[in-house]
Amino acid sequence: MARDDIEVIQYKILAYLYESLKVGHATALEEVAWKCKLFDITREYWLVIMKTLIDSGYVSGLKYVGAKDMEGVLEVGIFTITGEGRKYLVENSTMQKVKDMLGEAFKIVLGGLIGML
Repeated sequence: MARDDIEVIQYKILAYLYESLKVGHATALEEVAWKCKLFDITREYWLVIMKTLIDSGYVSGLKYVGAKDMEGVLEVGIFTITGEGRKYLVENSTMQKVKDMLGEAFKIVLGGLIGML
């Protein structure tokens, strides 16, 4: 599994939201945008991933907007992980494989981002 596979990016976003929730960190969409401290991907690829997370009900507080001349993600509430998102993050076998693959290095970067260090 490559570090820029959809599942890896989904894991990083959901882990960011879950850990932020646990420590009381105010989430910000720009902290998990296409070029951020957790990953560096194209905006188009990021939009596909975010649309999947929104449509699957794994995140809330966001709305995907897709029109002929515009595509984007808007914050329409508090950007957070949902119960379904937590369940997917914890119980899905692919997410557990990603967690194991990323290891301690990801935990350190994530901790620095949300102020756990």
